[in-house]
Amino acid sequence: MTGNLTSTGRGGAGNISDISNSPRIQPQDLVTPTLKTSVVTTGRGGSGNMAKNTDPVETRARQDVTPVTRRTSENVTHVGRGGAGNVLSPEDSEKARNTGEHSVDEEPKKSADHSLAAKGKGWLFGKKA
Repeated sequence: MTGNLTSTGRGGAGNISDISNSPRIQPQDLVTPTLKTSVVTTGRGGSGNMAKNTDPVETRARQDVTPVTRRTSENVTHVGRGGAGNVLSPEDSEKARNTGEHSVDEEPKKSADHSLAAKGKGWLFGKKA
């Protein structure tokens, strides 16, 4: 492939191709289509998301997705895809902020290396562990 590349889909080498093979977007491609079926669906699925197509203006409005306004959490914040590790509280961020500079011990501890490996090395090399 030579020339400019284009990427489509979610990633991966199979989704990269030469831009000359990509179709050109025309203005009519960007127009929202009119739904003409007797029943239209909204949302992600399920019978509760099906409605009769009786009012073209209402049906057209159902195609638009409005963003949900997010508000700042007072207590905990959920991030990621779920799980207890993705629940954060304001105290957690305060702790993380405070431990950044003070996380190093002021006095290094004297290490008492009494592991089996240390004892084996001492026996082999004549040092007392």
